[in-house]
Amino acid sequence: MDLKSLCFPLHAYRRKLNQTLRIVNSTILLLLVACLQVSATGYSQRITLSQQNAPLEKVLKEIEKQSGYTFAYTGTMVDKAKNVSVSIVNGSLEQALNLCFNGQPFTYTIIEKTIVIKPAIVVEAAPKPAPPPIEVKGVVTDAAGKALSGASVNLKGSTQGTSTDKNGNFLIQLPEGGGKLVISYVGYEPYELAVSRSGTVKVALKLAETKVDEVVVIGYGTQKRLNVTGAVSTVSSKDIADRPITNIPNAIQGKMAGVTVTTSNGQPGRDAGTIRVRGIGSGIGSGGASTTPAVIIDGVPGSIGDLNPNDIESMSVLKDAASSAIYGARASNGVILITTKKGKKGSLQMRYNMYAGVQDITRKPDFLPSWQQAELYNEARANENAPLKWTDTDIQLFKDGTDKTGAHPNTDWLSLLYSEPGWQQNHNVSVSGGDERTNYMVSLGYFDQKGNIQKSRYQKFNGLINLNSQLNKKIGVNAGLGFLYAPFQEPVSTYATSFSQIIRMANRISNTVPDKWENGALGYVSDGSAMAWLQSPSFNRWQNYTVTANAGADWSPLPGLHVKPSFGYRLAIGQQQQYVSDIQYYKGGPAGTPLTPTKYQGPNNLLNATDRTVYTLVQGLAEYTKSIGHHNMKLLAGASQEYSVYNIFSGSRQGFLNNSLTQLNVAPALGQEAKGSSNDWALQSVFGRFNYNFREKYLLEANLRFDGSSRFAKGHRWGKFPSVSAGWVLSKENFFSGLTPAIDLLKVRAFWGKLGNQQIANNYAYFESIAGGQVYSFNQTLVTGVAPNAGANPLLQWEETESSGVGIDAAFLANKLTLSLDYFERKTENPLMRSQAGAPYAFTPPYVNVDGAMTNKGIEVSAGYRDAIGAFNYSVNGNFTYIKNKVTRLTGGRVINDNTFYDVGTPLYSLYGYETEGIYQKTADITGTAVINNKVSAGDLKYKDQNDDGKIDAKDKVFLGTYFPKITYGFTLFSGYKNFELTLFFQGAAAVKAMAGTLIGSVGPDVGKPTSVFLDRWTAANPSAAFPRLWYSYKQNDPLTNPSSFWVKDASYLRLKNVMVGYNIPQAIVKKVGLNNVKVYYSGQNLLTFTKFYKWIDPETGSAGSIYNYPQVKINTFGVNVTF
Repeated sequence: MDLKSLCFPLHAYRRKLNQTLRIVNSTILLLLVACLQVSATGYSQRITLSQQNAPLEKVLKEIEKQSGYTFAYTGTMVDKAKNVSVSIVNGSLEQALNLCFNGQPFTYTIIEKTIVIKPAIVVEAAPKPAPPPIEVKGVVTDAAGKALSGASVNLKGSTQGTSTDKNGNFLIQLPEGGGKLVISYVGYEPYELAVSRSGTVKVALKLAETKVDEVVVIGYGTQKRLNVTGAVSTVSSKDIADRPITNIPNAIQGKMAGVTVTTSNGQPGRDAGTIRVRGIGSGIGSGGASTTPAVIIDGVPGSIGDLNPNDIESMSVLKDAASSAIYGARASNGVILITTKKGKKGSLQMRYNMYAGVQDITRKPDFLPSWQQAELYNEARANENAPLKWTDTDIQLFKDGTDKTGAHPNTDWLSLLYSEPGWQQNHNVSVSGGDERTNYMVSLGYFDQKGNIQKSRYQKFNGLINLNSQLNKKIGVNAGLGFLYAPFQEPVSTYATSFSQIIRMANRISNTVPDKWENGALGYVSDGSAMAWLQSPSFNRWQNYTVTANAGADWSPLPGLHVKPSFGYRLAIGQQQQYVSDIQYYKGGPAGTPLTPTKYQGPNNLLNATDRTVYTLVQGLAEYTKSIGHHNMKLLAGASQEYSVYNIFSGSRQGFLNNSLTQLNVAPALGQEAKGSSNDWALQSVFGRFNYNFREKYLLEANLRFDGSSRFAKGHRWGKFPSVSAGWVLSKENFFSGLTPAIDLLKVRAFWGKLGNQQIANNYAYFESIAGGQVYSFNQTLVTGVAPNAGANPLLQWEETESSGVGIDAAFLANKLTLSLDYFERKTENPLMRSQAGAPYAFTPPYVNVDGAMTNKGIEVSAGYRDAIGAFNYSVNGNFTYIKNKVTRLTGGRVINDNTFYDVGTPLYSLYGYETEGIYQKTADITGTAVINNKVSAGDLKYKDQNDDGKIDAKDKVFLGTYFPKITYGFTLFSGYKNFELTLFFQGAAAVKAMAGTLIGSVGPDVGKPTSVFLDRWTAANPSAAFPRLWYSYKQNDPLTNPSSFWVKDASYLRLKNVMVGYNIPQAIVKKVGLNNVKVYYSGQNLLTFTKFYKWIDPETGSAGSIYNYPQVKINTFGVNVTF
């Protein structure tokens, strides 16, 4: 038998018994403690111990041996004890015990010869009184010491805040530990102040960063404004905030010197203005090269219409060769660089911006009522000895409106056309944030604009994601993804399948024609009826989809060296569905008149089309920065490959059973069409840039780019585009030090460079193209096949532009006043255009390089001033541009296009016609003068015989002015007081002419109606009239048949482009509801126009507009900007 197994139960029982006895003994002793507590002090036993990290129970047994005292405790209690380290020589019992129980969860009491161990009594300490709050008093002033009333004082990272009183004082209480105060004021740089204890502070805010200090975006990088040697204008997100911006060209109109934006259309979705940078850089002849600037969005070429204006952080316009040559072939007409918003380090921030409002057309012709139209038409017929159309009874019925049958109406066609309430709304939500390594920005936008004409509407759904991450000290990556969905719709006419034809007809059809007869029949003229077209089921709808993406990296293998590969992609898809209904007109008359069919416009037809463009960019950059002493250098080298392919296919059918069935498959196959085409292009580039400065005092930049374009034949594909520029910052010279209190900056610049243009409509202009649907005859049998349809030019080459200029940048009065002045000259050689081949040439004429040249010379001025007077701060910023365009060489002589022409010595867009010398007052005055025909009579315009050959013909036509403005300008007035803001933005043009043409109306029976200008016409009783005698078929005075200086007017104007009144809700209120900032505002667009031009014609449209155009709109909106 195992002895151990037998003894174990007994051993266990004994241990249990001893523990039980100890517990009983300890319990009894603890009951005595309350009455018989005795201190160990005075006990004379001496203890010597040396134990390291030993169990407490072991140490206590050793003390029992040396002292003769017995310990009373429970086993579970000792189990919780910590190991102890004791080293004592001949110490007292009390010293030994204190060393053992130090830090233990129990203590001891000595009762006679027994040491009782008991749990330590935890006495809860009385709560400490809360520390007094940190109280900060302070005053906020400007740099000159003037108090700023209404400045915001906020505790960073919290909702706690206050604002300064009228004397700039504030008081704020902070929690224990303090924090950072953020002090801000409109027009000033925010200031952060760390506070850890109570006290008084004084803060002097600086005016917000000036253009002298800013960093600007340039080609493939950024640069301090101080070091820029080229001409670069910028617009920030602040410049376009709080405005009902429907498109980006209109957002920059009047904001930058040298950048001209002309808007001739107000139709939703088609109201983007035309942008010109420093004049007209190309375009000699029809079908010439592009004259608009290139658009680069986050480093990738794109369309300015892809963007949501709310996503723009900044826009830089590269205006001269020095700044834009790095883009070579794209840069001949300037470059617009757009940078979208990115995330920033900090906690997540959410923004919501919205505005909504109403719109109406700015101007419409003041056509005379029907009775006056009838009178004037009778008078015109009398002038031509023709029978009168209207009787006195007819005219009276027109006037009193008593005839309800429709025979004598006063139809206000324009009021019927623009009868819809127009409105627009815009909503934007963005989320951004980041940490030390990664930042992000996500935005969504929705824009909706409904026009003042039925079925006229445009919407945009935008999204953007930007992500940047620093993976480690050497590698960073970035990516962006954007999308756009833009549905668009407009009505179309049956007559010409276009919207513009509806507007044209409403401006032409006489008020004497009824919209609808009493029997229900539609009123119409030979071409039809504007309202019949508008109210028909016809429509033109587009669904536009765009996806853009970019990704890149920044690798720094060595100090100062950055290698930046990147990729760009753009996919654009457009889907069109255009349905044109047929219309049956009936004979009109009084109620009960049978609806007898008369005019028919048809058949109905449907077109479905889809086009797609895919663009890709692969690019690599290497940038090296090095400083040796005060010599600072930067070298950029890069290469890129671009490829774009476009294709379109369409199908159409006609003869639908009715106008409710608008799908292709329900129409008969007879007459159906299926079409398709495709084209592509490629551009390969190598480029580099060298920057140097010494102490940021002497500046030098050189650029060189080589572009190879697929649009030219081998041997002509590559173009070389160099530029060089230099600058001298005089204000950093020692000899300038005495002027620095007044003059903060004075810099002079100069540049020279060459640019190229290959943007023509035909990607294959150097070889012949063929087309299907061509008809051949074989043995008197017609056979369909393919054949060449356009001429080719294998010698076609780059259009070149050489630019040069000088500039001055200056700042005064502590940078409160800034000034930039530039003089420039651009010369375009070998412009691209279609050949002026005559009628015998059977094909579409080929593109050629014209033996011609054109110059643009000009001056630009930009200036700004800002200051503050106490709580009131204000600024004035303006720009002025003067440009003179002239054709300097043109082989083959002048080129005439209707009432415009160009020739050596004239601007490109020149008005052309006869010079008038007044109005013939008497028939006798005509005798002996040169006339255009033998029907000239008193009251007609007198034309000048320029060559004195005794007759008036085409040889007497001369230059009458230009409708491209020589002078453009804009200025912004800003003022802020406490939480209120007011901004007035004016924009205008001068030294510009316009030919009235059809814009003033005409006299006619059914088609043609006069405006009020016709009332002051020449008659025998009114010989001093401003207007010649009336006509209807006789063309002597007609501005379309015989354009003349009589119809050319000064189209200069000044427009109040925008008014913004805003209010920033006080922080004390905003913070209570968990928000950071809230601003509410009113904005008015195109409110007032001052001009000498006809009051019903938009002077900005000028000769570029016509009765086909949708007028510009006036917009009143209310909005709110919220930051969470």
